[in-house]
Amino acid sequence: MSTLIAFFAAVICTLVTTPLSIKAFETQIWLDDILKGLPWDTSLPTTSSNLRLKFDQAISNIQKIFNSEPLAATAFDFIPEYIGAVRPQKPLSWTSQSCHHVNNTLVVSNLTQEGALLNLTIRCNPGVYFVSTIQNLVLHDVTGPNVISIPWPAFKSSSDFIWTQRNGIRLLRYNGTMAQFLSSVGATLALFVPELTKEVPDEIAEYNAEFLRSKAFYKLPRRNTTDVIPKEDDVQDGDFFGILRLDGLDPMLGWAMGAHTGHTAIALRFDGKLYICESTASSSYWSVDGIQKTPYQTWIKQAQEASYNVVHLPLSKDSRSRRGAMSTWLESKTMSFLTWCLLGSFNATAARKWFLNIAEGLPYGYHNMVAAMLSLISLFAWIDLAEANYPGTLVSQLHELLTGYVELIDPAIVNLMWGEAFNKRMNTTGIPVVELYNIAAKQNISFTDLFSMPEQDKWQYKDGYSLVCDVLVCETWKAGYLFGDLADDIQCTEFTNWDAYTLEIFDASTRPAACKQADPNLPFCQILGKYQMDLPSFNSRPLLAHMAERCPRGTPPNWDKPVGC
Repeated sequence: MSTLIAFFAAVICTLVTTPLSIKAFETQIWLDDILKGLPWDTSLPTTSSNLRLKFDQAISNIQKIFNSEPLAATAFDFIPEYIGAVRPQKPLSWTSQSCHHVNNTLVVSNLTQEGALLNLTIRCNPGVYFVSTIQNLVLHDVTGPNVISIPWPAFKSSSDFIWTQRNGIRLLRYNGTMAQFLSSVGATLALFVPELTKEVPDEIAEYNAEFLRSKAFYKLPRRNTTDVIPKEDDVQDGDFFGILRLDGLDPMLGWAMGAHTGHTAIALRFDGKLYICESTASSSYWSVDGIQKTPYQTWIKQAQEASYNVVHLPLSKDSRSRRGAMSTWLESKTMSFLTWCLLGSFNATAARKWFLNIAEGLPYGYHNMVAAMLSLISLFAWIDLAEANYPGTLVSQLHELLTGYVELIDPAIVNLMWGEAFNKRMNTTGIPVVELYNIAAKQNISFTDLFSMPEQDKWQYKDGYSLVCDVLVCETWKAGYLFGDLADDIQCTEFTNWDAYTLEIFDASTRPAACKQADPNLPFCQILGKYQMDLPSFNSRPLLAHMAERCPRGTPPNWDKPVGC
């Protein structure tokens, strides 16, 4: 998602340098022009430790060109809709009721490695049109009926040509004017201002809250009491911390994956001292990179300074001791007797050992999830079903194109975010993604098939296991035997934040008086933040084999999923 933002922001950078004498309907911008306008630092090799900082820098440079008042409700509306694909002898034709069924067409002829000729005829449906292969793109702003001849240049690679022969040349359309398109990109960028600051300014926090209210129907009322910080003795090993920072990133992740948090962490004690363990990336407000543990009081202070909204979800007594208590099964309305028999209890000693020996010091898990400031259309943890997990108008056909564009921007990003993961799925090594798509197609494996293949907890990449925030939390529970005999059948790398906080493993019956006074309507404790968080379906789902592997995103505001997910 964030690469998508940067890419279309680069379109803006290109447009603002386009001579104003060019008529709007004649504006033609190619991918090479856009890449030249992208303020991406290529002087420093991209690594897992600097990826987020490089993106923050790019966002900062792009934001400088916007002066208008943004409208949060229009953020991400710039994502174009997919119309279809054209092939030789198979012209593309489309219409709409608003145009009284008048047909528009895209025709391609003379398709060879050296290029092609396309003719785009717009009789109705003006808008911003994107004509694209996986390694090239041309953008046209069409304001009225027009016939546009597009001489397609030589294909950038044989892989691009082979891909195009199979998939055709794709057409997408933004339904609006160029001014509206630019305004939406600007509104999206405005969400991310706090990525460049240590704290979130009040007006930007409210802007992000308004985005979530409009897109995810997340109410986020203001709180009168902001700090209800539990004492160390009131936090137990294995307790869950859910975080929402209204900084563009967390709201984007929450809306995109279908969750009411953007980050997660877990409590563990080491040598009798309480720590908060998490997987995160260094940024303007968090200095340490990767999987880390922070002393509890230090973490709370840093969380306050970073304008975190935080909930504390303690594990239930049964989860901490014997989950096999007969009362657990008798009181559950959803848990089968077999599931109850398989449940375990949380062993903090085993969890600590796993964290120290395996997890601590690993880089943030870019390989298997939308990441830090860069969701970068990686999405492995939450793309389970074709077209059922995408936010807004994003679809797999555009998602696939974006992976090819990014490979031209910075191959290191591709390798870090999905290149290694795709090769892992195809049992290959070091093959570029577009070439890999062609290899997969020969085996009848589509792009959506590749992305929806469940990530396996046992997989290791060049930099080790790949664990994002909620995956680290889940793996810590798993290492502590909380999942009992179901452990081998639950892939934490397939979890999202929603999957973690909706598990039926928390204490929902006991809340300190201070929590009840601060947020009388919540079933859990919110310990930090100016905005009241809500976790629909909290503590409601029994543990199941293969849960979270083949599930849709759900619909806002609750993001509920089918039984079995």
